[in-house]
Amino acid sequence: MNRKDVVLIVEAARLEGAIPDLSKADLSGVDLSGLDLRGVNLKGANLSGANLFQANLLRTDLRRATLTKIQADKARWHGANLDEANLEGVNLLGAQMETVSLAGANLNQINFHGADLRWAKLDGATLIGANLTEAKLSKASLEKANLQKATLQRTLLTEANLSQANLSQANLERADLSGAKLVDAILSEAKLTRIKFHAANLAKSNLSGFNLVQVDLSDADLSGANLSRANLKQANLAHTNLSAADLSEANLTEAVVSQANFTRANLKNAQATEAQLKLAKKLDKAMMPNGKPYLPPPVVRKPGGKGEKRKATAAGLAASLARIKDRKPGDKE
Repeated sequence: MNRKDVVLIVEAARLEGAIPDLSKADLSGVDLSGLDLRGVNLKGANLSGANLFQANLLRTDLRRATLTKIQADKARWHGANLDEANLEGVNLLGAQMETVSLAGANLNQINFHGADLRWAKLDGATLIGANLTEAKLSKASLEKANLQKATLQRTLLTEANLSQANLSQANLERADLSGAKLVDAILSEAKLTRIKFHAANLAKSNLSGFNLVQVDLSDADLSGANLSRANLKQANLAHTNLSAADLSEANLTEAVVSQANFTRANLKNAQATEAQLKLAKKLDKAMMPNGKPYLPPPVVRKPGGKGEKRKATAAGLAASLARIKDRKPGDKE
């Protein structure tokens, strides 16, 4: 099938008010540049090596399509369905792909540098070795996605869902994951230098031995997390939930822990000062750096408390009764 065939099929279907059907078509190497392929059914089609320069692919059905080695500069992808499609090694530098669906797609070694993938669905997609540097993935869903060895430097992942995602050996240097969900995510050997985890959900995460120097973890949920031997020097843990977290032997030098919740946390042999921990919101049942359970400070009663007020009131009443008893007839009050 060639370019002319595609144009004829698309135009004929639209004249009849039908969806153009090019499912399973062999369009490998075909020049489709600039064509209006909005809403076309290309499910299972072979587009390997096709030229899609400036093609309009809005809401196009590309499920299980083969798109390896395509040229797609300035193509419009908004709302396209690429579930289980094969885009391995494709260059999509700066692509505008908001709201696209790439669930289960093969995106290994893909170049998404600077691409806009906000609200995109990438659940279960494989992105091994993918380049996502400076890409926008706010509110994107990457649940169970495989991002092993992917580059996500300065990537915007605010409020993204990365639950059960595999980020082992990924480079997340200076990435912004504020408000992101990372429940049961795999982060082994990932590079987290200067990452932002503000208000992120990292409950039960394994961050043992990680370098988290100056990392922003304020308002984050790290309940039940393993942070043993982690380097949290100068990290921001203000208002962070660290209940039942393991912080044994962690370095908390100069870390901000004001209003943090350390309930039942293990701080044994952690590098943290008494002055620091006094700023925490809760330390109930926590194991302190000295290996002893937290003991709340004794309650000091202030002078003039309720007991003394009652005594003073009783004394005043007795004095008044004595004056009344001693009063002589005709005395003025």
